[in-house]
Amino acid sequence: MFLVFMATASAQTNSTAKDIQISIVPGSRSASNAKFYDPSPANVSIGSSVTWTNNDNTYHTVTSGIGPDSASVASLFDSGYLSPSQTFMFSFSKSGTFDYFCFIHPFMKGQIIVSQ
Repeated sequence: MFLVFMATASAQTNSTAKDIQISIVPGSRSASNAKFYDPSPANVSIGSSVTWTNNDNTYHTVTSGIGPDSASVASLFDSGYLSPSQTFMFSFSKSGTFDYFCFIHPFMKGQIIVSQ
């Protein structure tokens, strides 16, 4: 019975969150890294704050858009350079799917899904 309860609690963690922490994972500077942002995609509700923490040992950015050549690059948010252990927070005021990437390492891509 305890295992059933744990499975139910685990399933609930995939629902839309109010505020969320996202890790820029160690080793993200390498294109062969299995994951760059954790979690990604991240599901949040309108009004949520998302905080990214650079857990890698080099500089990164959190920049809205699909890549450095997109017309909408940094039109919503841009962290600037984040040194190791530094954080960046952004609050989402409208629903939608928001792509982001690292300007220094453009292969690093993430996504935020904001719902009502």
